[in-house]
Amino acid sequence: MILLSYARSILSWLLIVLSTVFWGTLSILSVPVSPGGELSHLCMRRWGQTILLACGIRVRVTGLEHIHAGEIQIFASNHQSFFDVWVLCAVLPVRFGWIIKKELMKIPFLGAHMRINGYITIDRSDRTRAIESMDRAADQIREGRRIVIFPEGTRSRDGNLGPMKKGLFHLCLKTGVPLVPIFIEGTGKTLKPDSLLITPGTIHVTFGSPIATAGYREERLDSLVDDYLDSMRALRLRFVNESPGADAA
Repeated sequence: MILLSYARSILSWLLIVLSTVFWGTLSILSVPVSPGGELSHLCMRRWGQTILLACGIRVRVTGLEHIHAGEIQIFASNHQSFFDVWVLCAVLPVRFGWIIKKELMKIPFLGAHMRINGYITIDRSDRTRAIESMDRAADQIREGRRIVIFPEGTRSRDGNLGPMKKGLFHLCLKTGVPLVPIFIEGTGKTLKPDSLLITPGTIHVTFGSPIATAGYREERLDSLVDDYLDSMRALRLRFVNESPGADAA
């Protein structure tokens, strides 16, 4: 059984690499045909869907009614595994970009795709540059671009929400754009911390009600953080109540 798991994981990683090369190359080649990035974004969506299919991952989504195609929103998700990225690429029905660590730009093919789509990179080693990155993100949001961010800043090792980085919430204050909380359950089991074994299964994604941020000011930043955390806890509790045997911790 263990040997089968290793063999399946090796095959899954091979398919992940091949899918990244294929869709990354197609994304780059699409630029002359679609300079606005529409085809490139479609490649990103298909990239996520292909990888989930190759790894035997099913995704159940609820709350899509909270995503408003005619409105700019900021999406903020918990973070348990790199599979969170592939899941959101596959299921978010609107065009969006990411705020990412600058190190990710070094990934072959993926880095080129991210440059084409104008993703915002953050240099966490330099506070000044990190603030400048958020200012650029705010400008792009005002121009009509949606973004996705993991406000924990790093993957959770135990499945619980970690401390929140304040960059997301400053971004909300700068733009007044509604914040959509996203709760993802199952990716931590699919790819556990410090492991390369990929376990097929079902991942659940729940989109919460948008949090209006236009009324917040700098002195109420902590209140906005608390409102986001309350929404995430409510989404998790809903998942636990609707899923017999789920862990409520």
